[in-house]
Amino acid sequence: WYQRRVRPQNPKGRTGISGRGSLHRWGPNHAADTVVTRWHRGADGTITMMENKPVLEFVAILRAGDKYDEWAIPGGRVKPNERVFDAIKREFSEDALANLARPESEQTKISEMLTEHFNLGITIYKGYIDDPRNTDNAWIETIAVNYHDSTGVASQSFLCKRRAVRWV
Repeated sequence: WYQRRVRPQNPKGRTGISGRGSLHRWGPNHAADTVVTRWHRGADGTITMMENKPVLEFVAILRAGDKYDEWAIPGGRVKPNERVFDAIKREFSEDALANLARPESEQTKISEMLTEHFNLGITIYKGYIDDPRNTDNAWIETIAVNYHDSTGVASQSFLCKRRAVRWV
């Protein structure tokens, strides 16, 4: 007898596109996003206030697209059998720190700093995300973790000095 293969169904309903599309896996495709924040500081080092509230900044990276460029938070796909914490460190290192282009000694120092700083992260979202790559049978689920640098010093010293990474 013939048994029909059952494809996973997008939990948010139909998108109008069947199959996997550009995603790697059927069903949920896991991602990890890093939201690194700090308080904006003036030239004298004091926290900038607007309407009696401190101004928050976050690290953004410029993703080059086919039709247009867009600013995004650092993040990407979690590889098979990879821990989410390791994916977060890897993606932030690649996206925001240009870690692959640095000497090995500096990469080790950055990895140690990230391990220490990122242990204090707070999960701010976990679940389905609306993404143009989602299909009827494959979709993206993410975990977004916030790392707040209250002094503004730790993350600033390691950020890449290229145009594609900035505090917004």
